[in-house]
Amino acid sequence: MDNKLPEEVEAYLEKLVERLTVYLKDQLVGVYLFGSASYDAYEPGLSDLDVQAIVKDQLDTVEKQAVIHQVNQAALPCPATKLEFVVYSQSAVYPASRHPRFELNLNTGPHQPDHISLDPANESSHWFLLDIAMGRELGRALCGPDPTLHGPDPTDAFGAIPRRWILEAIADSLDWHQANEVNSANSVLNACRGWRFIITGEFSSKLDGARWAIQQQGCPDIVRRAIAARRTGDKLPAAEVMTLYDIVVTANRAQLATDI
Repeated sequence: MDNKLPEEVEAYLEKLVERLTVYLKDQLVGVYLFGSASYDAYEPGLSDLDVQAIVKDQLDTVEKQAVIHQVNQAALPCPATKLEFVVYSQSAVYPASRHPRFELNLNTGPHQPDHISLDPANESSHWFLLDIAMGRELGRALCGPDPTLHGPDPTDAFGAIPRRWILEAIADSLDWHQANEVNSANSVLNACRGWRFIITGEFSSKLDGARWAIQQQGCPDIVRRAIAARRTGDKLPAAEVMTLYDIVVTANRAQLATDI
């Protein structure tokens, strides 16, 4: 496991995989670490943990609830801000789907009540498609107490996602952030990460996306302010955020118009 993660995070992930392995047995295909913790961008006190698991066959409701009770905050306290945990059946992610259908989606942590969803129709699919697209390139398979036991690499476990689907999901993400939290630092950094992918085809952390954006001609100063606000929680002027959004949306529309 990556030694750059704090020891308590490494220990937590090992226990998480162990619990899933013991309960799911041969049903478990693999467990994957996505997000900042998988590409050396984890920051204690700010970052969450994104973990995805793949099972061979669909789970029934009893099995889903049992998995949740194995890994939620009450059963296994998360040392990060929260755990975002998603389980897919193998057929849901290989080949790739424009609207990935999860078996369960759990957000759990020390500072929030559990968010549990067993029905993909109740969630916006762009979150899941973008997580898979980024995780497929930047994520890694996790192993439990036995370091020789882990699933296939993310590029083998998750089907390749067409670029157009990713651009469409970025558009959906921008729409969601504009409607729900336009004045947050997260919305600005998320837009920067999307902008970087639109232009370069490269995924990165949100912070690296913001650093890239600052180097681009015409980048508004709100990006620098957002980098500072990610630690303070300060709200940002919506009008200035929209200046950035206009740039990113325009770039994305141009790519979608030419990307057949």
